Amino acid sequence: MTIKRITAIIFIFIMTTIAWMILGGTNSVRTNTLSNSLKTQVANLYGGKLNIESPKCFTRIIKHKEETVNGLTRIVEYFENQYHELIKSDVKLNVYLDQRKKGNLWFPTFKAAFEGKYIFQIDESFNEDVFIYSTLNSADAIYNNLSLKINNEDIDNVLPLINKQEIPVIPLADKTILLTVSYDATGMEDIYYLISPERNAIAQINNFKLIISTDFDLYDFPSNMMSPTVINKKENQNELIWELNKTITGKNIGLVIPNKLNPGEIITRVSFFAPVSLLFFFVVLLMFTVILKVKIHPMHYFFLAATFFSFHLMFSYFSDQLDIYLSFAISAVVSLFLTITYMRFFTPKKIAFIYAPAIQFIYLIIFSFSFFFDGITGMIVTICSVLTLFILMQVTGKINWEEEFAKKSA
Repeated sequence: MTIKRITAIIFIFIMTTIAWMILGGTNSVRTNTLSNSLKTQVANLYGGKLNIESPKCFTRIIKHKEETVNGLTRIVEYFENQYHELIKSDVKLNVYLDQRKKGNLWFPTFKAAFEGKYIFQIDESFNEDVFIYSTLNSADAIYNNLSLKINNEDIDNVLPLINKQEIPVIPLADKTILLTVSYDATGMEDIYYLISPERNAIAQINNFKLIISTDFDLYDFPSNMMSPTVINKKENQNELIWELNKTITGKNIGLVIPNKLNPGEIITRVSFFAPVSLLFFFVVLLMFTVILKVKIHPMHYFFLAATFFSFHLMFSYFSDQLDIYLSFAISAVVSLFLTITYMRFFTPKKIAFIYAPAIQFIYLIIFSFSFFFDGITGMIVTICSVLTLFILMQVTGKINWEEEFAKKSA
């Protein structure tokens, strides 16, 4: 081992790292450009985020105020909405995963069946007309089988829901109003249920129950949203239940729809992480050459770095046409094959057929595959790093490095 040889290996490592950064950047731009374009197309065909807004019941009060304009005082008439209490909400939402592929990307689309039953209590002190405001609040969503009932009577005219207009109603004898809204909808990515009468406002919630049933397990919740009070796991379904009574909050409820792995996102992260894999491979292989007294020329390291780069290159472009897992497997097998068939020419069989492939499998294949699972990549890298350090310290602890470098220099 000489300083000149180590310097050459470091140079090869740096140049390969630059190549990986270019490949990762290319994949990132390619994925983002394609994703934005295809996402718009899917949203146009299938719908975007689904927003469900809690209905409101109010009385429009006529009020007066004085205004002074150019020294003249006049009485101005204006309207103010006085909201009535929503005393009960019984909402059910069945969500079915229906992921769609557009081009080479998957998108988290879904089908949903919504039914909401509401009861409003009208304040007897108000004798003016009463209105209900309920709207289909997602212009990008697609609604089907829409049904509207007020006081158990079917309402054929649903244009107010579409045009975001209030509906005049007459309370029942007990001064309550019953509202039932149901429909089927399709959308993508997220579902939001807005429970406050006014957005970004604090409200009191009484006798509220929302059940979201999903046929998938990998659900998540948006940040700054309320988590379920109860989660029931059934055979092929999950029940997420929110039960609130006399609750004061300004938070809403949301559900994030899971998506399949998209090759572009995984490939980009794997490419940017690749130098770490090669660094471990070079360090461990270098230690083996010292321990086993095997000479490996820097040009050999150059071609070994190329086998690592070939894995990411194949994985990047095979995934455009093949399943991501199949692409990964093909790239891994080819990369290992290149390493084994090359190293058999200049190293002992034990290194060529056992040690080198094992090292490459750990630091290239396992490290790269860990990106398929969110949240565990760092843990795997940490564990492998510590174990590698421990093993290298044990096997090289008795080596006299001063004599080793002096001998090579001489």
